[in-house]
Amino acid sequence: MPTANSLAPPPITDLFRARNPSSSELRFLLSMATYLWRKYADYLYTKWEKEILWMMVDPYKRPKSFIPLVSIYVSAFYTGVVRAAVKEQLYKERYWEDNPGEMVPLMRPTFYTGPWRINRGSALPPLDEKLSQSQ
Repeated sequence: MPTANSLAPPPITDLFRARNPSSSELRFLLSMATYLWRKYADYLYTKWEKEILWMMVDPYKRPKSFIPLVSIYVSAFYTGVVRAAVKEQLYKERYWEDNPGEMVPLMRPTFYTGPWRINRGSALPPLDEKLSQSQ
């Protein structure tokens, strides 16, 4: 009849020292290898099962929220509005320093160089004329 000590696996350090492992040691190593391969196979199978499950559930998930995207767009828009207001105010102040009491001419658009309609006031000279006068 085997005792409790004979059923226990041998210490790991003894397994690496032995040049000719005994049959009990070989059985232990084989059982450990079998256990690890079984765990790996279970992991792969459950991974596949989970993927199939989530593919079935995916169409019923709640759609992602647009609130972060909309808030970024709104903040970018108002940042541009504030920047344009500050730029125009600085333009007016700079003009009034050189020409006190005069009406400030229209400010040239920053990102548009083509023709544009003016309701009141006179049209701005073309950009190349303005550059040639300043030189």
